[in-house]
Amino acid sequence: MGILFTALFARKKYVNEVYPGREGRPYGLFMGGGGRLLAAHVLQIVVIIGWVSCTMGPLFYGLNKMGLLRISAEDEMAGMDLTRHGGFAYAYHDDESSSHGGGPGLMLKNVRVEPGTTPTPPASQT
Repeated sequence: MGILFTALFARKKYVNEVYPGREGRPYGLFMGGGGRLLAAHVLQIVVIIGWVSCTMGPLFYGLNKMGLLRISAEDEMAGMDLTRHGGFAYAYHDDESSSHGGGPGLMLKNVRVEPGTTPTPPASQT
C-alpha cells in the first residue's frame, strides 16, 4: 500500500527536496502531479510480482515435489506443538476467580509438559 500511497500523495515540495537539481519530476496524483508517478509505481508492483513469481515459484514447486511443504496427516491432526515441539504452546482453563473482576474467564495455566507425555497441571495452591 505504501507504494501506491506515495504515488497518490507525494507533494511536489518533498519530491524536489529529496531529488534536488532537477525540476519537473513527477509527484502525487492527488497533489496535481498527473499520473506519471502512479504509472511508474504500478509498473514497479508488476515487476516485483513477476520477480517473486519467477524466483520463488520454482523453489516452492521443487519443495512441493519433494514432499517438504506438508506434514503428515497424523501430525496435522495431533497438532504441530505436540508432535514437533514436545508439548502444548498454551494450556487454557476456565477460572471462576479471574483477576479481572472475579467472573469466569479464559486464563493461562502454568503447566509443565515433558516430551512424549500429556500435560500435568501444577499442585493446587490453597
